[in-house]
Amino acid sequence: MRELLTRIGLALAGRAGARLAAAVGVVVGRDTLLRLVKALPDPAATAVTVLGIDDFAFRRGPHYGTILIDMTTHRPVEVFDGRDGDSLAGWLAQHPEVEIICRDRAGGYGEGARQGAPHAVQVADRFHLWQNLGQAVEKTVNAHRARLAPPAPPPAEDTPPEVVRPLPEKKIVTRLREHYTAVQKLAAQGMSKAAIGRKLGCTRPQCASSSTPAAWRT
Repeated sequence: MRELLTRIGLALAGRAGARLAAAVGVVVGRDTLLRLVKALPDPAATAVTVLGIDDFAFRRGPHYGTILIDMTTHRPVEVFDGRDGDSLAGWLAQHPEVEIICRDRAGGYGEGARQGAPHAVQVADRFHLWQNLGQAVEKTVNAHRARLAPPAPPPAEDTPPEVVRPLPEKKIVTRLREHYTAVQKLAAQGMSKAAIGRKLGCTRPQCASSSTPAAWRT
């Protein structure tokens, strides 16, 4: 049970972990889950050959710190207060195995990396590469905005609509139209509705309905 709750705490932390534990029938508080996680021993330290460096703000305030990441395992290896180069240089001096340092453009990190690991190769991280590229493109576009071609004028309001090909007439509509024409022709000759019905093979109501266009205007 302890191992199960520890795994839940590692995956979901306190509040969410307590809700999941209750769903499987285990009543446990969020503080208990957090204590189980804190009681775990630290993972064994491994040699860091590719180091990532970045700063972060404590509670979104003006106070900043620095976090070091093992870029191979994507796990944090150290956190210290401030973002100056002295603390970084001291940590790198104790870890000569670092070969590549991936950092942002901060000058303090650059100086600390040169002092603590002069043999290491410094590279820019992916986020700042994309950010610098976007800034360079925006600056270039703004500098040559006058040379850009003007937008095409909108179409005139009196532009005739495109010709739409009409749908083919249904067979039932064609038959009704032909039937109506025949009834009207015979009626013009003076034939009665009964005679028209016998000649065309339709009943009297059908002949009467065919005498008006409403029968085929559908």
